[in-house]
Amino acid sequence: MDFLTDPNVIYLLLMAGMWISAAGAYVPGTGVAEIGGAALIVGTLFLLAQVATNWIAVIALVIGASLFFLLPLLKAEWERFAIGGLAIQAVASFFLFEGASVSPIWIVLGLLVAWAYHRTILRRIVEQHRTLSSTQKDAFLVGERGRVMATIEGRGTVQVHGELWTARSRSRLESGAEVVVTQQEGLELRVEKAKRLEDG
Repeated sequence: MDFLTDPNVIYLLLMAGMWISAAGAYVPGTGVAEIGGAALIVGTLFLLAQVATNWIAVIALVIGASLFFLLPLLKAEWERFAIGGLAIQAVASFFLFEGASVSPIWIVLGLLVAWAYHRTILRRIVEQHRTLSSTQKDAFLVGERGRVMATIEGRGTVQVHGELWTARSRSRLESGAEVVVTQQEGLELRVEKAKRLEDG
């Protein structure tokens, strides 16, 4: 399909995949954004393989976008350096294809959308998380009950308050087992099999 080999379409799909993946990094737990973003990126890489692609520019674009989205997430003081990632993304966008180019209009629009997406949505999410004290963060889900979604053999997936979380346990826990959160370490939970309420 000619539509899927259009440089502009491939560029927009790649950017969308990275934006969705960024959302997964800022709003962890569900796994939906992470899987959706990864699937879109993999699909876009397949399309890139069908056309004359400058892979160095692709790598530079991914690195630039990652720096722009992730630096502020890692440390507040690094946010001022994130604009450098956006600059790398901008330059790389012009050299993605050999013998063809992405429309400057789409590149500028993509940069503006990325900037607005970060400033109006992702940045607010980070600020909300940072308003919690470290004590609140550590105790956010401790004591809450959930259910094992994928068998845990050292590490697996649990659902707590309707959200999916990566979890670790010292013992094997079968899918469907009820668990209680004993510790929260950033984006990962420590769980153990929950005692039945009637057992105390």
